[in-house]
Amino acid sequence: MKEIKAYIKTIKLDSVMTALHQIDGLEGASFSQVLGFGRGKENSSGFSPDYDIKGNSKHYKVEVVCEDLLVDSVIQAILQAAHTGLRGDGRIFVSDVTRSMRIQEKSGD
Repeated sequence: MKEIKAYIKTIKLDSVMTALHQIDGLEGASFSQVLGFGRGKENSSGFSPDYDIKGNSKHYKVEVVCEDLLVDSVIQAILQAAHTGLRGDGRIFVSDVTRSMRIQEKSGD
């Protein structure tokens, strides 16, 4: 299993959500609004960066944990849906997941 984290522009959230929903076998994704900065914090793309007073931009973190065979599909979906061609489109990270388990109510108690 792999964990895929992507940081995307706020204006691309709907596109990325839609693209991920279209992947057969993908069981879920999480989306969180976050603050941060990248290498070009002084040179914004001017594409509604929505900066806070310290120069951090608002963007979304996308988190997906999936089987290895879906990794390329997830990455391609995010790349295509989040791309604007402007500086600061985002970044994708892929990590190994060594263990996963569901949290469920204990039955029979």
